[in-house]
Amino acid sequence: MKEKKRILIADPSTALLDAVVTASAAKAYEIVVVRTGPACIKKLKDFEPDLVIIDLMIPHIHGIEILKTIKTNSRLISTGVIITSYHVMIQNYHAAIEGGADYFLVKPFEISQLFQLIERYFKGGLKPEPFTMKSGSIIEQNHCYHPIPSTLTSYLRFWGTRGSNPVSGPQYVRYGGNTSCLEIRHNQELIIIDAGSGIRELGDMIDVQDHHTIHLFISHTHWDHITGFPFFSPLYKKSCNVVVWAPVGFEKSTKELFTNMLAYAYFPVRLDEMKAQVTFKELRDDKPVSIGDVVIDSHFTNHPGPTVGFKIRVPGKTVGYITDNEVLLGYHGHPNCIHQKHPLLEPHLDLIEFLKDCDMIVHEAQYFPQEYYRKTGWGHSSISNATVLLKYTGCKEWIITHHDPNHKDSDLQTKAQLHSDIIKECNLNIHVEIAYDGLMLPL
Repeated sequence: MKEKKRILIADPSTALLDAVVTASAAKAYEIVVVRTGPACIKKLKDFEPDLVIIDLMIPHIHGIEILKTIKTNSRLISTGVIITSYHVMIQNYHAAIEGGADYFLVKPFEISQLFQLIERYFKGGLKPEPFTMKSGSIIEQNHCYHPIPSTLTSYLRFWGTRGSNPVSGPQYVRYGGNTSCLEIRHNQELIIIDAGSGIRELGDMIDVQDHHTIHLFISHTHWDHITGFPFFSPLYKKSCNVVVWAPVGFEKSTKELFTNMLAYAYFPVRLDEMKAQVTFKELRDDKPVSIGDVVIDSHFTNHPGPTVGFKIRVPGKTVGYITDNEVLLGYHGHPNCIHQKHPLLEPHLDLIEFLKDCDMIVHEAQYFPQEYYRKTGWGHSSISNATVLLKYTGCKEWIITHHDPNHKDSDLQTKAQLHSDIIKECNLNIHVEIAYDGLMLPL
């Protein structure tokens, strides 16, 4: 009786191996199957096959390494090798054929096709075919998935996240250097909070044909929140109506301040020469303003001069936005030491109540704790003190903005870590993110 040819098949697929050994054509051969690279190496010595069929990505030892083992062993060099693979790449094909494989068989394949190749090998007629992306491969070229990205129609976008003054240079590239400006889009409504230097770039993106009326809310009239106003391009469009909302000033009205800022001594275009219709309206603490489906509410914060923070409400979501607020004036201790009835917390209880229904709060934390020693009373919070405010609001999402101009990208990355460390130490469940120029958040 003629001795059967010995075939070793190394493949991790149990289904494939079962299909091979139970095929009627398998009876003509002595077949041994293994599922790992090491088992294959062992059987090469014990079984001494005439033909080895190896999956390219056989576990633990790569199929090409097994091929090299076969072709560099004088006892095995004449053994035939068929490499199989789902990974239809020309580099894999060349590695197999140049390494001495007799054939590169693309998966998935029919079991009958495999036995036809085996028969051709033993008759001396098996030769590698040129590399092609065959239609039988797992790659279906005619059925490509082409998802179309959705367009947000309700979102917040940060155009400026610095406080005090704009900064520039390679050390500020990651987080940006523009001062405060937030864009709010909800359906057809366009609302802006603050006119820091970031508003210039925002203005260039606005199509006034789509937005005849733009509502601009000013938290307070310090330079970092109004310095970009003269460079807001919709102000120079006759078809545009800009409504400026601002808290009542101590010394002058907002209109008077903007008129003085745009005197010829400072800027070549006066306020009354701008083509847009500019209207000034007073913003009152806790007196909501409704613009379409958007409700903008405001509340005084602890900062020099009349300053407000905002609450933005759209159907299904509420966001707090407070850029300038010194929490726990003069406190330098551990956040956990501030209990709900602590006298230092009492001035903030109304604001905490104002923010309690927020799904997300954007709030400053301008200083490292060690910096706050030197800057107490400047109107801004330390990381640790701001954490106390967030703790008592119960909000789980905190976006940090109004970054100190002295804080470079590396400093803000350190601050991000310190925020997480303090929150963990206080056993709070708050997700923290550092805002940057260009950050976009869905509403």
